[in-house]
Amino acid sequence: MRWFIATLAVLSVLLTATVIWACSVPVFRYALERWPADKYSVVVFYRGSLSPEHQKIVSLFNKEGAITQKSANAELQLVNLDSKPDPKDVELWKKQKSETLPLMVVRTPLPAPVPEGFLSGELTEENLVRLINSPLRQNVAKQLIDGQTAVWVFLESGNSEKDKAAFELLSKELKRMEKTLKLPEIEEADIEQGLVSVSPDSLKLKFSVEKCSREDSAEAYFTKMLLATENDLKDFKEEPMAFPVFGRGRVLYALIGKGINAGTIEQACRDLTGPCTCQVKDQNPGTDLLMAVNWEKLVSPTTQDEKELPPLTGLIGFSGETNKKAESVKSSNMLKNGSNEENAQSENTQIKDPQSSLTGEATGNTTSPLPSDHTEKMSTIQSDSVEKTQSNSLMQNLLIIVSLMILLVLGASYFMMARK
Repeated sequence: MRWFIATLAVLSVLLTATVIWACSVPVFRYALERWPADKYSVVVFYRGSLSPEHQKIVSLFNKEGAITQKSANAELQLVNLDSKPDPKDVELWKKQKSETLPLMVVRTPLPAPVPEGFLSGELTEENLVRLINSPLRQNVAKQLIDGQTAVWVFLESGNSEKDKAAFELLSKELKRMEKTLKLPEIEEADIEQGLVSVSPDSLKLKFSVEKCSREDSAEAYFTKMLLATENDLKDFKEEPMAFPVFGRGRVLYALIGKGINAGTIEQACRDLTGPCTCQVKDQNPGTDLLMAVNWEKLVSPTTQDEKELPPLTGLIGFSGETNKKAESVKSSNMLKNGSNEENAQSENTQIKDPQSSLTGEATGNTTSPLPSDHTEKMSTIQSDSVEKTQSNSLMQNLLIIVSLMILLVLGASYFMMARK
């Protein structure tokens, strides 16, 4: 009997958690709209003080700096080795086995799959540019912003026979998934709560594959980043890999060598297209990639022109252009404000002048009120919408309360029986 009551209690807790955290929006879309990309840690080791040149590079991480302006998910940590640094930082520096200073060490978001960092090198603007962006990453981001379910990055092994077989299998299975999988029906309550910003009918079930060569110097940093999404991927140098990327540049996990097969591909696709059973990002698998993309601006419904990604450029020059644009916008706003004040004064003059008012009526510049029946219809529609939202919220609250009451009753019963 006790085991029965305990089981019911556990089920009650699970029911409550499900009510609170589950939703019907597909995982890939929920992640795109609501999971901000975790930040990479860029640790700069130095001694004494930084030179003016290096200070200029470090300033790129400031609020007005290019890295921040480009919305790259990276943050800076400065470590002066002459100022009694944290022992953990010293350990990280020693693991690099490099005499170069200043030294830049990059780690994936914590808890990092590769704690010692996946990349280290001299602190230069060129290295930072290659770190935060690359042509392939821009291509992946553009497809995700356009609403694609996922972009599979196929990392070649260098063995043409293995790569060809794995790539053809992956491409074939993804086309099959597009035809056989179905997106979940999004509940009205989730739409009303704003869990998805686009019409459910506009959601795409579409996959694509982008090849990445380990020999491509333009994607060298990106390749190291992919291999750092799990702690043992660098051990499979002679095997092709497939990384499903979704949301705001998040890798679900890697398929390796013979692991790239129909079953694993289908499972990954189902994981991405199924309803989001847990809205808490940290409780879902995956590792974010470092990208220079303003997801917040580009993901929201806008015109196609506004969704164009900025070109790949240097960072220091970009900061200067950003400041000039800011000054230009500020000047423009001042001019607009001045113009608005003049217009306001002009309008006040017209209102005070009866002759001007009559002229407006004569030329037809008047606003006629809406018909009363139209107003009543609009009011009824809005009222129905509010009542529907309140009803859905009330139902969810009732489910939570009932679940908690069941849990309390079962807990009390278990306590009473234990005393007997």
